[in-house]
Amino acid sequence: MRIKIIDLPDYETDPIIIADHLKEVLKTIRKKKLARDLIGEDERSSEFEVGEFDEFAETLSSGIDLTMFDTRRIAERASKLAKARVRAAGTSHLKREEYDRLKPGLQGMSAVMPRGEDWADEVAAALHEEMPWMARATEYAWHELRLAAKRGDPIKIRPVILNGPPGIGKSVWTRALAEALHLPMAEIDASKGGAGMALVGLERGWGTAQAGRPIDLMLAKRVANLLIIVDEICKATSRTSTRGSTYSFADALLSLLEPATARGWECQYFRVQFDMSHLSWILTSNDVHRVSEPVRSRCAVIEIPDVTEAQLLDFATRRAAKLGLSDEARDAVLDAIVRAPAATGRRLSLRDVVRMLTRAEMLEGRPRLH
Repeated sequence: MRIKIIDLPDYETDPIIIADHLKEVLKTIRKKKLARDLIGEDERSSEFEVGEFDEFAETLSSGIDLTMFDTRRIAERASKLAKARVRAAGTSHLKREEYDRLKPGLQGMSAVMPRGEDWADEVAAALHEEMPWMARATEYAWHELRLAAKRGDPIKIRPVILNGPPGIGKSVWTRALAEALHLPMAEIDASKGGAGMALVGLERGWGTAQAGRPIDLMLAKRVANLLIIVDEICKATSRTSTRGSTYSFADALLSLLEPATARGWECQYFRVQFDMSHLSWILTSNDVHRVSEPVRSRCAVIEIPDVTEAQLLDFATRRAAKLGLSDEARDAVLDAIVRAPAATGRRLSLRDVVRMLTRAEMLEGRPRLH
């Protein structure tokens, strides 16, 4: 399935291509005129095809070939037509390379489709097997996938906030979901300065003007239904520029979460409207009460419990097998999981376990020293 994303007329605006087309049109007109002059105005001439005249045209090319005057006039007209089309398309403010980035999307972008309700069941089962404490999130995604499959719609997860303690794997689960669905994914940390610019871009006139991450990814992958992770939405802040303008991450996000505005969302950088209503949004939070009420009201909120030691051990065992770790390396990680809380005086998170596994994989891959 292809979806129209960019709201622009699909005009050819390259003056060279337009000029080449005009040259061919003029040659065709001259061929027809030459045919009428040779054959005469009779019944046969009305049935005459230009292609039938090609053999004669080679010997009478002086009546068809373009002169320097013709070429110059065509180039002038092609230039004027190209400029008029750019104005009509509303892209006169774009540089040529910027318009070229948008042009492939004018014919529509592909959409990743569900492979059926059975496939949705398999995806959910695999996610639950690896991260059972994320069961509520998995169930939410499962229902969304089955609904899309039943309707024959592109994959889309309606906006949801995964709320729970830090380090329990909310982002890890979301990345696993994106990988299972084969959806291109962008990740934005709402707690960092400039997160709003990473989301919606920065308008022209600034030295660092650029499109936002979702638009950049959409144009790069040419896929309409991306998955966007917004980490730490509870820590989103506002920034004030040196000119006194205030930029709120939550306000920027609202325009993309609200279906009515998302369908005709205007990119600050390109100043062109995009249909962003096909994106999937998964937000993570440690304290949902700190999330702005307008954002909360547009999202489903799912509470995720803390992960237990037994669940961490099971996760590590499964992940070690996928990484191809030796039994010794796996057992060392499992032993560290059990001993770490007493040694560090704090709870162990999934982030810690992933770090241990990565370290074990690196050590096993290191060449032996003799």
